[in-house]
Amino acid sequence: MGAKHESEQVNDVVHAKCANSDGTEDGATYVGSMGSAGKRFVAQEIHPSIDYNEKPDQSDHDSNGDSDAIYDAQFWTEEEYIEATKEIQKICKTSKHVSQFLRFGGAGYNLSVSHQFESSSEVARCAVQPGNIDDLKKIMKVFKTYDNVKFAVKGGGHSTNPGFSSTTGIQISMANFNELEYNSKTKNLRIGAGCLFDEVYKEISQYKRNIVGGATAAGVGVAGWLLGGGYSLLTNQYGLGIDNLVEVQVVLCNGRSVKASAERNSDLFFAIRGGGNNFGIVTSFTVKTYPLGPIYRNMLTFPIDKATKVKEAVVNHINKCKDKKAAIIAAYRHFCIRGEQQDKITVDLFYDGPLPSDNPFEELLAISDEKWIDHEAQDGADKKLAENFAFMDQLFSHIHDPSRIAAAPLHCPTYGTRLSLQTYAKNPPTAGVGEENVRVRWGTVMVSHFTRRLLDEIEDQSKLAASKMKDHQGKSTVIDIWPFLPSMFDTSTSAAWPHKKGQPNGPLLVCLQWEGESNDKFWIGLIKQILQSIQKVAEAEGCTNDDLPKYCNTSLADVPVKDIYKNHLPKLMAIRAKYDPHDMMRRTGGFRIPLAS
Repeated sequence: MGAKHESEQVNDVVHAKCANSDGTEDGATYVGSMGSAGKRFVAQEIHPSIDYNEKPDQSDHDSNGDSDAIYDAQFWTEEEYIEATKEIQKICKTSKHVSQFLRFGGAGYNLSVSHQFESSSEVARCAVQPGNIDDLKKIMKVFKTYDNVKFAVKGGGHSTNPGFSSTTGIQISMANFNELEYNSKTKNLRIGAGCLFDEVYKEISQYKRNIVGGATAAGVGVAGWLLGGGYSLLTNQYGLGIDNLVEVQVVLCNGRSVKASAERNSDLFFAIRGGGNNFGIVTSFTVKTYPLGPIYRNMLTFPIDKATKVKEAVVNHINKCKDKKAAIIAAYRHFCIRGEQQDKITVDLFYDGPLPSDNPFEELLAISDEKWIDHEAQDGADKKLAENFAFMDQLFSHIHDPSRIAAAPLHCPTYGTRLSLQTYAKNPPTAGVGEENVRVRWGTVMVSHFTRRLLDEIEDQSKLAASKMKDHQGKSTVIDIWPFLPSMFDTSTSAAWPHKKGQPNGPLLVCLQWEGESNDKFWIGLIKQILQSIQKVAEAEGCTNDDLPKYCNTSLADVPVKDIYKNHLPKLMAIRAKYDPHDMMRRTGGFRIPLAS
């Protein structure tokens, strides 16, 4: 599958099916975390290529006798980077560019280093897109040899912590590891590390199956989401994403490729599930799938002056609804658009099936001013689209992309009329496509449940953040309310990230967006202040305690690793010492588990 023909250009293909020649142990998939701030490097200092220190191979028609490089000694001053880059370029050349070495300034380079948000990207010296397991193994051996060379691994690039999947060293993009293989006998799906949920949901739906995946698809990488834990709209039924992992394939730091499951390399399998990018580069995930039929999804929007009624309805839903198929995500959302503040409350409704007669969302629907989908009015093709999980997830990705949600996407911006779902499907927006020119941080308070007083505090803190937008180039402030059932971890498995039956908890997410690197200090300070205030109230209400682990996918970068893994940390340190004894993954970003001494 997908080996590039040698006449194709290096930078043309970002998503090619992975061609594996690794015999019994091949695969494909890895993370998507986040990059680093400010593109402060001067572009002209970076020369486009590196010299092999040898004559071009005239038998290689790709080269056409051209020199593959002359390096700029003023920039490439560190000898290890020079040598490592030459070796990686040679690996790609030998593969006939199935693997691609990407020079600064090219389209392939730009796609490899860019992240969802401006503040997460860095200017890497060069980038590489491995095309198969064999080449990735060789590349890992290069990093093992040159132990001062920094690198980063990017899957989807949707995290907000700078330096977590970006680097000023050598960027690895997993874009070519995008295989999707459904096994009709086991009903499992094998997902490559470069895949985004957008493509996964669409692919698996043709088999009338679904996976425990991200709540919204746009631009979210499967690998980073899974390696961190994976909260889902299906979590009440099936647990976290890591509870649904069957097998992973990993290229270890010594250049070996291994598979890990409950039956083999079980210690590595334990560590991968929630342990982030600490143990090597995961190249594929095999996950369980579940039956998929018609679903119900809707988005309700409310003016901020209806906050009291909305809070009452949300609390009533939390206290009364015990249906595992039902899920809601409410949020306070404030936007600064052309200098004017706009305020909304939204409630995302999801039901894994047609709505039952005992409608779990009845009170919320009764007080809503605007519904994104008028289900009663749909028929024919529009009705099918309204019940289609993949389509509705794409539509509702807007609401979790605060910079784009000035109005419901089904509103025609020109005439104020309402678009049909078919019209929207034929002209989808660009949510999740390309880097957004914003600076972003997420922060999290872990809570076991929500109370009315906690919702009041969330409202107060969202208004505080909103009041600062105009003076500090703020674009949006969002605080999520995502309740789960007490039984959410009844199917939990033993994994790196602690989550046990009878101990429910989920992320109360704060997301702030702004413009201008000069405003970073203000907004990062403010999000910490907001989190502390919410934490204090949550503790007083009995909604959180020190035993609840922080969730690495949505935590600020300075959260101590011991607060993420709690009493699992010593075991993980020992596993890391076994699989990465030379601490190679220390040179990448992320929450770094130390080696046991």
